[in-house]
Amino acid sequence: MNSSIDVVIPSFRLNEKYILPMLRLRKPANVNIKFYLVADNPSLVPSPAIQSMVNNGEVFLFVNPQNLGSGLTRNNGMHQGSGEWILFLDDDVVVPDNLLEIYAEAALRYPEEIGFIGLVHLPPPHTAFTRALTVGGSLDIFSIAAQKPSFAWGATANMMIRRSAMGNVSFTGKIPKTGGGEEVDFFLKVRERNSYRNYKCLPEAAVQHPWWNNERPNFKKPFYYGKGNSWLGDLNPRYAYYDFPNTPETLLLCALALVVLLLVKPAWVLPLLAFMAGVVMIELAASIVQALKRGARASAQEMLYIITLRLVYETGVLWGKLSRYRFWKIGERFHDDGIINKVYFYRSNTYKIVKWVLYPLLVLYLLQYFL
Repeated sequence: MNSSIDVVIPSFRLNEKYILPMLRLRKPANVNIKFYLVADNPSLVPSPAIQSMVNNGEVFLFVNPQNLGSGLTRNNGMHQGSGEWILFLDDDVVVPDNLLEIYAEAALRYPEEIGFIGLVHLPPPHTAFTRALTVGGSLDIFSIAAQKPSFAWGATANMMIRRSAMGNVSFTGKIPKTGGGEEVDFFLKVRERNSYRNYKCLPEAAVQHPWWNNERPNFKKPFYYGKGNSWLGDLNPRYAYYDFPNTPETLLLCALALVVLLLVKPAWVLPLLAFMAGVVMIELAASIVQALKRGARASAQEMLYIITLRLVYETGVLWGKLSRYRFWKIGERFHDDGIINKVYFYRSNTYKIVKWVLYPLLVLYLLQYFL
């Protein structure tokens, strides 16, 4: 039985080091393969080597008239084709020669599946910053195919879905071009369209992804990712719930209370400032305990990066809500694992348990000290 796969590769750079091996992947028998390169950079001039492979029969190249961001760029690519399957690849992954054969064989072996989540390997971390990224959990979705038999969404760095399962679902244009959340939104909507069926994990379909920024610290990415993720509750309210304020939210509420107290009850300003300092100390303690449990080294620099990454991400989420005047969204969280559960304030983990223990102790101490 003949099948067809459209490979969609959005790119700002069209780096031939990564793109050419994708275009030269071995093609499985009886499968029609087409590649859709979409350059999200109007001023980009493709290298002669890439341009020589564009034939408008199997390899197509489109250049966006303006920078649109990765989500809308993927839309432009997948809407150009009509293949039975759509394979999403990032423009900076290293692919094995048999990647298409693995996906094609899986599609034949599991005809009832709506899609497959491939595995994305990152190199071993060599710096405190990349060790912090690994331990902190923000990259867990890359390895989800090795951890679970199926999941609610996957990284577009390496994932294939059935076009008929997708229907008219597209990547949203509401999330900022800086990214974060658009793939969660897209895959959850496709999943919802298919009676909430998870995507099958396919660890044998593995690619290699290099570290960003040569493993140097970069806090813009987690901030922008948080800002993008702040849209998820608006776009998918059935997965949203409320929880106790996190550290940036708590400090913001305290700062607002501080302004009021300066006007009506100045004697309470000092206790509130002490409480805010305690909040920061509790955040440090809870993050360290959780990081050690996840296998972090007892390194001050690594711990500092883990804590900073968490705070920067959470501040990005908070800023995304405040910048849209969604003040009532403070405290809103999102089940990105596809769980629909409106039981609020119930989720616990090591990080939260430590905070639940220390917050009452902090309040009792301050009451005893100031009263």
